[in-house]
Amino acid sequence: MKPILEPFVEGMTFTGNLLNDVTLFFTIHNDPRTLEHTLKVADEARKIAQFYDSSLMEKSFQAALLHDISNVIPVSKMLDFAESLSIDILEDERRYARSVHQKLSMVMARDIFGITDPEILSAIESHTTHKPRAEMVDKILFVSDKISWELPGEHGYFNEMRRLTYESNIDEAILIYLDSIWDQRDKLKLVHPWLIEAREELMVITGDSTNEISIQTFTKR
Repeated sequence: MKPILEPFVEGMTFTGNLLNDVTLFFTIHNDPRTLEHTLKVADEARKIAQFYDSSLMEKSFQAALLHDISNVIPVSKMLDFAESLSIDILEDERRYARSVHQKLSMVMARDIFGITDPEILSAIESHTTHKPRAEMVDKILFVSDKISWELPGEHGYFNEMRRLTYESNIDEAILIYLDSIWDQRDKLKLVHPWLIEAREELMVITGDSTNEISIQTFTKR
C-alpha cells in the first residue's frame, strides 16, 4: 500500500468480510451518508445480478460496496491524490476534480481492500460515467448506483430505468440516463469522454435514432 493511503486504514482491523469492513471504514471516517447510499446500491446490485445472471451476484455486490470508497477524500484533494497514486487523469477530468473519484475508488478497492478481480475493478472505475464495451458487472453497478439515488425534484427517468432494467433491457435503461446528461451538456462542467463514447455505442446497439446531434461536433468545441 502506498504511504498516502495508510492514514485511511488507521483504526481498521480487517475481518475478511467485505460488508463489515466497508461499514467500519465509513464509520471510522464519519461518513454515514455514503454508507447508507452504498448499502442501497449493494442491495440493488445483488437483485439486478440475480435477475440477469446469478453467478455475478457476488462480484456486483462487492463492486457496489466499494464504488464510492473514495468519498472519504475531500473533493479539493482528489486530483492531488490521483496524481500521487499514478492514476491516468484526462485533461477533461482536470476541469472537474470530482470526476476522478471513480478511478480513485478503483485504486482504493485494489490497494486497501485487496480486490484483484478485473470485472469488479472495471465496474468501480466507470460507475459514474459508464464506458464503451462495458461488461455486465459494469452495467449492473452503473444502473444500481443511479436508481438508488434519492434526489430532490422530479426524476421520473429513474423509474423508467428501473422498469427497463427488470424487463431485460439494461442497455436501454443506461441510455436513458446518458441521454439525460447529454441533454444538459451546456449546463454541466463536464460531459466525460467515456460517457460520450458509451452513449454513441449504445445508440447503435439499441437502434435509438431519436437524437441525431453530432457527438463529434460537441467534442470539438
